[in-house]
Amino acid sequence: MALAPCKKPGSRRRQPTFLLSIRIMLLFLSTSADCKSMIGINYGRVADNLPSPTQVVTLIQQLKIGRVKIYDADPQVLTALANTGLQVVVMVKNQEVEGVGSSEATADDWVQKNVLAWHPAVNIITVAVGNEILSDFTIQRIWPRLVPAIKNIHSALNRYKRLSHVKVTTALSIDCLEISYPPSNGTFRNDIATPVIALLLQFLTETKAPFFINVYPYFAWASNPQQISLNYALFVSDTVVVEDGSLGYTNMLDAQLDALLAAMARLGFEKVKLWISETGWPTKGDADELGASIPNAALYNNRLVNWALGDTKGTPRLPGEAIPTFIFALFNENLKPGPSTERNWGLLYPNGTFVYAFDLTI
Repeated sequence: MALAPCKKPGSRRRQPTFLLSIRIMLLFLSTSADCKSMIGINYGRVADNLPSPTQVVTLIQQLKIGRVKIYDADPQVLTALANTGLQVVVMVKNQEVEGVGSSEATADDWVQKNVLAWHPAVNIITVAVGNEILSDFTIQRIWPRLVPAIKNIHSALNRYKRLSHVKVTTALSIDCLEISYPPSNGTFRNDIATPVIALLLQFLTETKAPFFINVYPYFAWASNPQQISLNYALFVSDTVVVEDGSLGYTNMLDAQLDALLAAMARLGFEKVKLWISETGWPTKGDADELGASIPNAALYNNRLVNWALGDTKGTPRLPGEAIPTFIFALFNENLKPGPSTERNWGLLYPNGTFVYAFDLTI
């Protein structure tokens, strides 16, 4: 099933080129698609060739994506998101975490400038405090400030009654796990389990905020392609590949998420809700970056939508539990450093055309 944009009857307004191209590609839209669906998108901007935020927000609406996550609280982006109804996740940048975690006044100032000033025009639902901080050993000294920063932002939001509904969390990478195989053996890394993760999970339990996890079967497969099936990583397998006691796994994403759930249970926390804050597949890589291709990315992300929106939601350990999912990413980001895969995760080219055929309905 393909997609098509919503259009008011009789509307003949001339469209900008980047929107015209997307209209041509979106041929049919299921009337059952919900703008507040389980699917969100990561809108990264480490690039010098992207459309304006206003154009990008229009694109997101055309795609019928209900949620968007950004990696800061940029005023131009928030202005574009105002009065759209889109659910928005903003982020305290990593370099801001130490200050916010050390000072309630700094946290309150951040909330005033980046949440209060935009409410209610911008539908901010969550503040993510940092991105993959516990994976960056160059800033290990600020790891103890992460949970205090989350608590300070939460307290600042609660000072303003109209912001008390906004949840606070942080986005962690799946490498927060020391053991992930088999999934039932899932265990957090020793260096963070007690001093950081347990405190985080306690906070999330008390506030009913979600655990944000960045999880990429691509990287797990690419690190061990001799022993891990590509079909298993791409959602292609229809039969059980990994057996773990009474549970069977046909895809790696389920296994990675269940390893995380097992690690939470090992610390005594089993009721924290999971959100996938990033997942996707690269469309291009260097010669030594196996499997990074447009066909594989198309297969993974289209199967991902079926996984998130289909009737058989959840994982073997948590059947029937819908897991909100943010795809990474809306655009390729041409200024990101590192290997080619770092710059090639986008669903769209800068002109608004699809990198590959993609369907946000089932």
